[in-house]
Amino acid sequence: MSIRQIIETYLKGWELGDGALSLSATADSFCYDDPNTGRIPRNEFVAFVEDFKRAAIEMGAAENANPFLRYSDVVIKEDELPATVWCWWQAVGTELQGSALVRVGEEGVLHEKIAYFSRLPG
Repeated sequence: MSIRQIIETYLKGWELGDGALSLSATADSFCYDDPNTGRIPRNEFVAFVEDFKRAAIEMGAAENANPFLRYSDVVIKEDELPATVWCWWQAVGTELQGSALVRVGEEGVLHEKIAYFSRLPG
């Protein structure tokens, strides 16, 4: 796959809530960093996506939302490797949203780190 195909496959998996599809575009060394759950290794990623979807459903997302995530911004810098992808995402039907920074090499997605957005109290 080309770098662009890797990126599109990985993001499409998240958009659909299909962890296996996103996983198919990752490198063997892939890890996912979530500020709430910590570092998720590749072999735990699909289960993490399912847990993430359950949490979104508890917050108001439809059981089989399609799309699961909506991107309002995607910025891709692929002029040097690893490529960098920045996204703003929101779980459809919820206030759950945030930012993602994804690093991509020829072998697949290397790393994703997310941050959650929330309003300050009062």
